Amino acid sequence: MSDYIFFWGCTIPGRYPFLEKSLRIVLEELNVRYREVEGFTCCPEKFLIETMSEEAWYLTAARNLALAEKAGGDLLVACNGCYATFRSAISAFNASRDLRETVAGRLREVGLEYGFRTSVYHLVEVLHDRVGPDVITRSVRRPMGGMKIGVHVGCQVLRPYPTVRIDDPMKPVKLDRLVECLGADSIDYESKLLCCGEALARAGSPEESMESARLKLLELESEEADAMVVTCPACFGQFETQQMVIGKQVEGLAIPVFYYTELAALALGHEPSELGLDMHRVNVDPFLRRWEELERIRAGIPDEFDYGAMLTCIECGSCSNDCPVAQVDEEYDPHALLARIVEGGADEVISGQGIWKCLECGTCTEMCPNNFGMTTVFKEAKRMALERGIAPAETLQGIEMFQSTGVLGKTRERARAKLGLGPVAQPGSEELARLLEDTFKEKKG
Repeated sequence: MSDYIFFWGCTIPGRYPFLEKSLRIVLEELNVRYREVEGFTCCPEKFLIETMSEEAWYLTAARNLALAEKAGGDLLVACNGCYATFRSAISAFNASRDLRETVAGRLREVGLEYGFRTSVYHLVEVLHDRVGPDVITRSVRRPMGGMKIGVHVGCQVLRPYPTVRIDDPMKPVKLDRLVECLGADSIDYESKLLCCGEALARAGSPEESMESARLKLLELESEEADAMVVTCPACFGQFETQQMVIGKQVEGLAIPVFYYTELAALALGHEPSELGLDMHRVNVDPFLRRWEELERIRAGIPDEFDYGAMLTCIECGSCSNDCPVAQVDEEYDPHALLARIVEGGADEVISGQGIWKCLECGTCTEMCPNNFGMTTVFKEAKRMALERGIAPAETLQGIEMFQSTGVLGKTRERARAKLGLGPVAQPGSEELARLLEDTFKEKKG
């Protein structure tokens, strides 16, 4: 993996040192090597500085890139705005020889040589494309199964494409995958790709800025999101600050906002106090309590059940009306049984009659868009019930007959004789009984 030069920018170390803390922890745990150099300034920010002077914007960006080149590494950034600035400047330098010559000449005036070889990478690129979701998943010590997260990608890393290009500008998935590899669910919501609106406040439109945040926060509240995740300090500040104001007008609005590495550090096993989560403006305690409660419930779910798959199945429910038993028994709801297991009621489900109504016909498996099917859960629940001696009388009778005779059901000799059929071949029951003797002993034990 590349040796990166970390460009912290103005906001993270200055206003949000707790974000810096989580970044350092996660990068170290995932073995992302980076160095720091002296002399960086603002990237510079596009909205203000480029508007004031395009020349000043190019020269400032080029100077920072030249410092990284001099140190022998590519830039790693954790701010969408910094990424957009450097990607845009690099694109402009690549497109114009005259611009390169002008910039290089001006930099030489202050003793800097710049060969325009520096690349820049966003944190999301490095974690998704270079570290990889699989590696992160294997590093997770406390999965966030059942937690619902609203991903805010931000506009500066998606558009204009391909000048900035960490992901598909219309259907980004990388940050979602990074959230999901922590065990959480990433919510698909309508306003997902909208800008946070932070720059509106700096352009003299604070009410419109607040409305931009309100739109997304209220939608996430309606989706019952446990938190929002961002990868930009400006977006982080926007949703936290505006939510403090909006929360006074909208009762109960309190959606914790996390920078991605804060969530990752928690999932990697670090304590909230170590990360300085008490420095957030929006209280994160409800998120932590909800997570702990789901962990407690999950601890009561037998390991044989696929917790994540069951959650997806319950949320989907697309095969509910396809179950043949549900069509003849209005009270039978297989998804409700799965939901009860997820809620911590596995013993209740295993002891009940509902699991035995699953015919194992495979309809739900064939119809499942997630290639799961409820049959696997009910089959395992039936095995557990049998180990506890729990089953319908008819089921126990059939099992007892198989164990003693090797077949299910008695032969109707008179009916066969009436049709001119001879005796049924001997089934080899004794040999099968000897073969399965140890198996049956284990089951009884």
